Amino acid sequence: MSKDVKIIEEIRLIAEDSGKRIDQYLFSKLGYSRSFFKNIIDDGLVLLNGKICKASSKVNSGDVCLVKIPDESIDLTPKDIPFNVLEDNQNYAVIDKPAGLVVHPAPGNNSDTLVNGILHRFVINDDENCRPGIVHRLDKDTSGVMIIAKNRDARQKLSSMFADRDVIKEYIAICSGNPERDSYKIENYIGRCKNNRQKMAVVDEGKIAISNVEVIDRGKNIFICRVRIFTGRTHQIRVHMSHIGFPLIGDELYGGKKVMSYGISRQALHSSKISFTDPFKSEFVSFESALPFDMLQLIAKYGLKY
Repeated sequence: MSKDVKIIEEIRLIAEDSGKRIDQYLFSKLGYSRSFFKNIIDDGLVLLNGKICKASSKVNSGDVCLVKIPDESIDLTPKDIPFNVLEDNQNYAVIDKPAGLVVHPAPGNNSDTLVNGILHRFVINDDENCRPGIVHRLDKDTSGVMIIAKNRDARQKLSSMFADRDVIKEYIAICSGNPERDSYKIENYIGRCKNNRQKMAVVDEGKIAISNVEVIDRGKNIFICRVRIFTGRTHQIRVHMSHIGFPLIGDELYGGKKVMSYGISRQALHSSKISFTDPFKSEFVSFESALPFDMLQLIAKYGLKY
């Protein structure tokens, strides 16, 4: 949980029945959405019998739930935030998100986000109050291609396509290490790290996560690769590459201090290409983003080819 999160209310509940997931139980008792409860549970703001829990944790009769409600007041004022537009039609836009830009307002950053920027650039006709236009996310320090829905119908159709894995998502990553093979298929389960709530981890009871990795070129203890993800778990590529021993350059959270000496100040990860069948025209479309300058500099510095 961020130190900047302001808690505006604490609610103590004693469960009177058993068997419900805690996110479902809180949804039935309090006036917020299930996604709200999942988010604050993931942020460590819900204690079940005094301990941090998961959204899937079950409550039993007599259990004590302490819910800390964060101040989620957000500012959706349109702002002129720079980003490139790759496609712009009546139903959706495709943009090139710069590194360092948070996607949507949240406690601790409620106004200088991509959402504020897209409300300045586009007309968004959607009833999503907090994250208008957003159908998928990139981490703050990941750059590259994102799709923006311009209306409710587009958001629902595009969100379903992501959920059904009908969107092809390709990334370019620069990683530490010397892989023995040219390709890897990584398939396991990712969930919240038990020891550090800021991190995700490969765990037994997480959600299925699948990534394919193809090495493009190698240098001395550094390589560039193309990663296709078939699922969209939080920090998926960062977790997977760290898990197999090749953390992303610049990703201190998953690679420690050893990956911070290469001359780039953020994880070297770029959403390079998104492809899908346009649900409004039934045509296969593909959108690509060139590597940003900081990653090109890193490639040149270590003599890699891309």
